[in-house]
Amino acid sequence: MEQFIMNNCKIANELRKYRDLTGCVNRAGLSDDPENYVEYVITRELSYMDMVTANAVYSLWRSGEGDNGFRAETIGQIMAGDMARRLRPEKQDEIEERLQKLAGTELYILADHDQQAMQEVYEGAFLPLTWETGRSRLRFRFQDGGQMPLYQYAEERNQLIRIPVSLLRDDEALGQTRLNNNDRTLLLRHYLLQELEIVHYPGNRIDEREVRLLKRDEMGCEYGLLWVLGLTEEGKNPAAEAKRIQQTVDQLLDNWRKSGYVTENQYQVLPEEKGYGVLLLNGDKAEKKGNKKEKK
Repeated sequence: MEQFIMNNCKIANELRKYRDLTGCVNRAGLSDDPENYVEYVITRELSYMDMVTANAVYSLWRSGEGDNGFRAETIGQIMAGDMARRLRPEKQDEIEERLQKLAGTELYILADHDQQAMQEVYEGAFLPLTWETGRSRLRFRFQDGGQMPLYQYAEERNQLIRIPVSLLRDDEALGQTRLNNNDRTLLLRHYLLQELEIVHYPGNRIDEREVRLLKRDEMGCEYGLLWVLGLTEEGKNPAAEAKRIQQTVDQLLDNWRKSGYVTENQYQVLPEEKGYGVLLLNGDKAEKKGNKKEKK
């Protein structure tokens, strides 16, 4: 499998970043026009890891390599960009539970006010999967004729991001540092890659994108990247945790620089007073912005 596919539609991004979306009808604005919106209902709360898992399943489905069924380990390998990787039994257990959760989650999308949608309703199981018990592990299969409503919606709106699977792993032959691909690194890698693809897409009008590890709203509630990815832990010093995770962010960016995926002029590391993180810069304008003194 050569490509990993990320869902970048407005609904997918809300499911990744927000909580308390169940038990109500959610409305997502799609432009400055108040009459251009989409509504959706979802039956379970999903985490960022759930969404990365769903992207991996969709990537497998699109590749055609999962037609004869697959196990949880295959999904873990796709998420890590390494099909030779062996997963511990407890990690396989986690992915099995996540796949069952996604298969048991229902999504209903009402797109009658979406000016780009090709149909009014998209609905069904988040992932149309069945499974059976094998000798040691569950074996999952795609339901015949099953559709993935969120991905069908995004595909018709041309809002799927495709990246080389090789970007999901480190290559020492390129001079990259081989990182521990634990959950923290995996989530950071997927998030940053999606943001970089958005900023560098030739057709957009985005000059820059700020990714802050720590960020609070006017009410003092945390909503920075650590919170979005579920990397905050109660009882731990957020600033100390952010400083430690910043090292992983720096290593990921340095590895991508060594492979030629990004240049030094396409990102700036954010200081402690801004909550750590990185400022991602749009390709053609990156050099000019990179030469400017950072504004406080």
